[in-house]
Amino acid sequence: MAMKISPLYIAILVIAIVVAGIIGYYFITRTTRAEVYTIGALLPISGPLASFGAELKTIIEYAEQEINSYLQSQGRNWRIHFVIEDTAVDPKTHLEKLMALHATGVKIFIGGISSAELSEALSYCNSKGILIISPSSTSPALALPDMALRYVPPDHAQGIAIARILWERGARWLIVMWRRDTWGDGLADATIKAFERICKASGENCGILERIPYDPKAKEFSLEVSQLASVVEDVVKKYGKDKIGIALISFGEAEAVFAAAKNYPILSEVKWQGSDGTANIVELLNPGVVDMVVKVGFYSTMASPELTEKADVVKKVIREKLGRDPMGYTYFAYDIAWTLALAIDRAGKYDPVAVKEVLVNQILKEYVGASGRIILDENGDRVPLRYDIWAVVKVGDKYEWKVVGVYDVLNDAIKWYS
Repeated sequence: MAMKISPLYIAILVIAIVVAGIIGYYFITRTTRAEVYTIGALLPISGPLASFGAELKTIIEYAEQEINSYLQSQGRNWRIHFVIEDTAVDPKTHLEKLMALHATGVKIFIGGISSAELSEALSYCNSKGILIISPSSTSPALALPDMALRYVPPDHAQGIAIARILWERGARWLIVMWRRDTWGDGLADATIKAFERICKASGENCGILERIPYDPKAKEFSLEVSQLASVVEDVVKKYGKDKIGIALISFGEAEAVFAAAKNYPILSEVKWQGSDGTANIVELLNPGVVDMVVKVGFYSTMASPELTEKADVVKKVIREKLGRDPMGYTYFAYDIAWTLALAIDRAGKYDPVAVKEVLVNQILKEYVGASGRIILDENGDRVPLRYDIWAVVKVGDKYEWKVVGVYDVLNDAIKWYS
């Protein structure tokens, strides 16, 4: 006699099979699906370093694709993802977004693009054990052993480079105008001290004429530029136009400074010098100021990458996406992305302290990246070797930024390209 199975039993059996299937699928996918490690990328997509932000965002997004393809090819069971947030170069916004991402579990960051942003975030990073790596923070005040690494040299060397370039160009009397923040204060001080040392060693009649700091939140500079013009008018009569130099240490607000300076013809008759804050920025290519930028020979220094095969990759990506040559810090950001991925892979876990130790003591001793070999000092800052000298030049019927020379740190020498 056949056993009769009740509809209730059949329903329970079906439910059990479905549930078992769901549970089995869950455990199978959980063990085979790649885990994603998130890295925060706090970038100036807007604000006075938006030119930097555009390049950094482009190359970090490209590096993510490259890294994940590599991890897949190696059979790794994890992937990397960079969460990009706009800081607008505002230190408080930078910290707020870092804290918000940290609250979601993010413990490793590319950030501190400006030194003021990094300075604001350091206490929190140190207390929470967060690793933050900057491709562009150069303030000497942040040369400390902490949870920050900087793939760029501090500004002791850049100050010397700026002073040496001005001196070689014939400047014997210097006026320094700068953005009053952690970065600007440090670089202005380094530049002034370097120029004074060169002056003293030369035995010539030379020195610092004026110091003009300005509020980093300022949008217009009529007062500061009026003061600058007044000083130049007075000293030109005494020393001659060819002996006067102006060091402008700024970000994208340099455009507004030049716009104001065009109202004073004398300011177009002396030498101007920039820094890494103005190298390759699109604001100075704008029609309202570019003629003066070219006329005064506004050279800007930036730490230089070495020429490697990986550097060609970075150059190709930025040229294709943005239509210009990349600045040095874009190569550094690419290397940060890759060395972080390699360190996480080697450490075998997403732990900032472990990743930092592996990164410094193992990965960087082997890695040769887009910016060459990365040698960090005892404070976790890159050892300086060279500074590219950027200038705006006319190519055909348009203006472009080009590297026109290089400053050799070890030999305190400048090589100009023909």
